[in-house]
Amino acid sequence: MTTKIVKFISLLVSLSIIFTTARSTVLINPLLQKLADKILNKTEEANELIDEFNALLNFSLPDPWNIETIKPTLTFYQIGNKNFEVLYDFDPKKTVAHLNSIGFLHVQQLILITHGFHNNFDTDWLHDYKDVILNITASQKIPQTVAILGWGGGADILVFRYRQAAANVLTVGQWLAKFVIEIKKVQSNLRVYGIGHSLGAHVMGVAGRISKNFDRITGLDPAGPCFEKVENSETLRPSDAKFVDVIHTDGYDSRLDPSEWFFPVNHYGSLIPIGSVDFYPNYGYHQPGAGTFTVAGSHLRSLDLFLWSMTNRNRFVTDLILTKVPDFDDPVTENKPSSYRAEMGFFSDRWPIPPRNESNTLFYLKTNKNEPWV
Repeated sequence: MTTKIVKFISLLVSLSIIFTTARSTVLINPLLQKLADKILNKTEEANELIDEFNALLNFSLPDPWNIETIKPTLTFYQIGNKNFEVLYDFDPKKTVAHLNSIGFLHVQQLILITHGFHNNFDTDWLHDYKDVILNITASQKIPQTVAILGWGGGADILVFRYRQAAANVLTVGQWLAKFVIEIKKVQSNLRVYGIGHSLGAHVMGVAGRISKNFDRITGLDPAGPCFEKVENSETLRPSDAKFVDVIHTDGYDSRLDPSEWFFPVNHYGSLIPIGSVDFYPNYGYHQPGAGTFTVAGSHLRSLDLFLWSMTNRNRFVTDLILTKVPDFDDPVTENKPSSYRAEMGFFSDRWPIPPRNESNTLFYLKTNKNEPWV
């Protein structure tokens, strides 16, 4: 066995560390283990290498960066008004007073949208969402303001630093909460709605938990690594808003696509229910049409489904629920009829919430591999 091969295996292991789940019991990708075993011929060195890698799974998150390092921004959009950008060092009280004076808060609803890992303010889907929501505002004459939270300084960092981005969720959520608190002081009847993808779902959760002023939070495939099965994590919770709806699209899957061969976990989301209502399209993992040689394809599917729901009301209505509660590494593959109905997506809050009893709030629906999704 050459030194080059040993270094190659060590590099694969090092690259994999950043995707691991802190304090979790998730094992390394079986194919990584098989590769190491094959090249090293199951030698003692191979066993030591794999034991060391599994031990690294017990690392805790690093300290979050401060707000001066991350430099988040919050940009407000409203039909007929000039965009207004809130910088990280703006005073919340003075800023909110100004936003109120120029009309951004004289609306029925404020919708906050944010991204996850390796994204930033310029990520396309954020602006797609904003544009569609403003179109709905115009066509239905519902006064709404949209604000995009960009925190690329803490999320759009080297791929090797996922754990750091996960830790930065706390800092950004705390910063956002300060503005929401002030907003509700000047407009107590304003409805605050947060939409977050991946790590962004947990950012909204932190902001809701601290401010206690969110009416609704939508988690679009909330990030699993560093949150699921982690004690005292900053994961999104049902209590973070009056209504929390979650769409799961990339939970644990025992099958491996070629795109996942060199990643230590084969999911970016989670199967664990964390909302008032949780939706599991295609049982919450391995989405049709997503996968082969497309890293995070199923993880991104939640964005497509939610965007489509904005202009296709009642298309994602279902009365099917999972037969039991899934665990992070134990997906459910059967469904049963329910006496309750729910709608996945933008209009989910228009339906009554079933009582929480076993899998009563865990809704299933089957989607196609492309549009139309149903």
